[in-house]
Amino acid sequence: MSTVDNWQLWVRRADLTVSGPRAAAHPTLAPGAVRLAVEKFALTMNVVTYARLGDQTLPYWNAFPAPAGYGRVPVWAFVRVIDSRNPAIPVGSRHFGFVPIGTHHTVEALPTSRGFEDADPDRAFMPAWYRTFQPAAEPDDLDDQRAVFRPIFPASFTLAAFVAGLAADGIKSALITSASSRTAIGLAHLLARDTGLPAAGLTSAANHGFAAGIGCYGSVARYDEPAAVSVLAPAVLVDLTGSHRVITDVHERFAGALGHVALVGFTHPDSQQHGPALTDPKPQFFFAPWAEKRMVADDGESRFYARYHEAEQRFLESATAWLTIRRQQGPEAIAKAFGALLAGTVPAGVTDVLSP
Repeated sequence: MSTVDNWQLWVRRADLTVSGPRAAAHPTLAPGAVRLAVEKFALTMNVVTYARLGDQTLPYWNAFPAPAGYGRVPVWAFVRVIDSRNPAIPVGSRHFGFVPIGTHHTVEALPTSRGFEDADPDRAFMPAWYRTFQPAAEPDDLDDQRAVFRPIFPASFTLAAFVAGLAADGIKSALITSASSRTAIGLAHLLARDTGLPAAGLTSAANHGFAAGIGCYGSVARYDEPAAVSVLAPAVLVDLTGSHRVITDVHERFAGALGHVALVGFTHPDSQQHGPALTDPKPQFFFAPWAEKRMVADDGESRFYARYHEAEQRFLESATAWLTIRRQQGPEAIAKAFGALLAGTVPAGVTDVLSP
């Protein structure tokens, strides 16, 4: 592969392991538009979810159109305004938002109370969560950690509030699958700190030692030995795998002990957008953007985001004890890191933070 001044990474939708950079032209800025230079982004399993499920319920492939047969994988990135025809968004300002992998991105920008919104018709179908570019401070010692967790800690934060609500209605404990995933760790951290609700984790044999060593779970077991964890009934099962096999096995193993099943993520290769047909209790989907919208309406915007950023800062500081960040740059490194994530060969405690 060769690097050019302005490129986009295309992947073959029928085979996500095939990818490469393509030269791109800078479009002329219309009034109100801004041009963004991509500074850095993290590759986590939510990025793989966008690619694997891009033709399903929320068609991520449609957000950033590409030629037939190809797609542009979205990531959450720190970006810098390098050209602006919007007086409310100055050149040099830094933001965090949803962009395709590449060097640059042009946005029809609509200023809001929380930064600006992407008003391009191609993204109109997406919730405001995905279209909002938040103001970002200049890089500090936690900037790479923030690149990792800013896209996914909101799910942990809203899930923790949801589980706390279930606890008020009688739920006694939480059982969390994909316990080594970043979202699961964030949830367990918040439950331990803010609710005292016992949390047990289930994970693969390869990731068991890592998940058990973090210290935020009361107990952690492998998927093939679920009896190694005990739950206080009634418990909530928070599934982050999206795997019908895992969900069904856990549902059967803990039959009678579960009071709620929340389907949240899609970390496993065999994950499916639609949950398995189970009852007593019937699995219910939890979508963090909708949960955040409800919490903002209940708390008020200022109070909600103040609480969120305080919790995020505490978690970022704690994550330095177990998170290893690999910094890499360029299209070859990005394609290789994406391929490793697809193949499941990235060590549990490692996350790639990349720059174009």
